[in-house]
Order: sequence, then C-alpha cells, then structure tokens
Amino acid sequence: MSSVLRTRAITGIIFSIIVLALLIKNSFSATILLALIAILSSYEYGRLVYSESKVLKIATVTVSALVPITAIWNMEFGSSTYKILLYFALAWALINIVNLYTKNNIIPHKKLGMLVSALYIGIPIGLFISLINNLTPYDYLLPVGIIVLIWMSDSMAYLVGSRIGKTKLFPSVSPNKTWEGTIGAGIFTILAAFGICFLKTEFSLTFWLLGGIIIWIFGGYGDLVESQLKRYYKVKDSGNFLPGHGGFLDRFDSFIFVLPFVILLYLSLN
Repeated sequence: MSSVLRTRAITGIIFSIIVLALLIKNSFSATILLALIAILSSYEYGRLVYSESKVLKIATVTVSALVPITAIWNMEFGSSTYKILLYFALAWALINIVNLYTKNNIIPHKKLGMLVSALYIGIPIGLFISLINNLTPYDYLLPVGIIVLIWMSDSMAYLVGSRIGKTKLFPSVSPNKTWEGTIGAGIFTILAAFGICFLKTEFSLTFWLLGGIIIWIFGGYGDLVESQLKRYYKVKDSGNFLPGHGGFLDRFDSFIFVLPFVILLYLSLN
C-alpha cells in the first residue's frame, strides 16, 4: 500500500469512528457534531466563493451556519415556519439539480453566496438538528443510519463502477462515475436499509426503505452538485482538513443534500 493510500485509510477509519461515536452517544454530542459540520462546510464554501476576503469568509459562517442553526434549534418542530424553511431548502436542492443539466451556471454564488450557503448547508443541518432533538427518546439510528447508507452508496458506486462500469453517468461534472456503479450502489443501499430495520429502531420498514432510495438518488446528486461547484471554481478539494479526503464539504456533501428530503419523508409518515 502506498503512503498516500495508507494516510487516506488511517484518516478515514479514525474520522469514521469519531463521527459514529458522537452520533451514538446522545443528542447533545450529535448536535455539536452537526453544528461543526455546518460551520466548517460553510467556511469551505466561503473560501471558494470569497477566496480573497477573510471578512466575507467569516461572515459566510456566521450568516449561513450559526444564525440558521441557532434560530431553527429553538423553533417548534413541525411548525409552519419550520415547514416553510424546509420547502425553501427542498426548492434550493431541486434548483441545484436543474443546474447540473444547464450549460451555464444559474447559481448566484458571488452575488448571493451567503444566502446560497444558508440554503445549501445551514438551514438543512439546522432542520435536522431540530428533528433529532425532537425524538424522545433520542434514536441514534436515524443520523447513523443516514451516514451509513451514504457511505454504503458511495463505496458500492466506486467498487462496482471500477470493476464493471463502462457507461458514463455525468462526464461533464464527474467523469469517473458510471451508470453501472450507480445502479450497483442503489441495490446495496436498499439492502442495507432493509437490514437496519432488524435493529432496535423507532422507525418503520417503510421509512428505511424509502429513505434508502432517497439517500441513494439524492445523495448521488449531492455529490454531483459539490463536484460541479469545485469544477466551477477550478479546485480539486473544498479544503485540506482531512489528509487524503479533502475538506468537510467533500465528506458531507451527500449527507447535507439528502437532509431536507429525509425530513420531508419523516413528516409525511408521521
């Protein structure tokens, strides 16, 4: 194993253990982790958009991460205001998907970067923090299950695609992704979602199976959206916080992107 692969493997294992441990411990530690993900991801977004201004980078973190999370955290879960913010986050996610299929970028990163970051990062994470703190008792399998299913989808897309992948999925944005890998990821992700139902969880079989499909589809789109963002700003990684893995936005792009859809599923079934 090369030194680069060794570094990547060690970093990945340690990072995964820390993430899972914080999500499992209790809702408070999970909230702290989610808030850190929002803060560091929005900072990396600010570095891409406002590369020459330290003030705007910090302002991006404040406006698009700290303010939304603080406001939504204390908001009544499922209230009309909560749902309005959820619909805005969903609409923004769909706009980003549409942007993948356009020739010219329609996302106003420079003009409305802080608002873009809030809709893209801060609001979805704030809504999810509110959800997990609404669970009584706290069910760690919800955030852990989402993370595990995303990891499963990403890993299987790579493994299946590298072995039998021939048909390019989205060459203009991510030339290494294939339809074969994507379909393989879907099969394994849904099987993993079915397996979660055998664990002690408050969530139903319907929730996990539909959630698995949502995570497979929209998690893939989340990865493509971030890849397009990096391609737009001509960078390989959103940051260098994690040796061999890039930045926080690189690691949690799919997770953040699926949150509004998972929350909508939860509200629809409850």
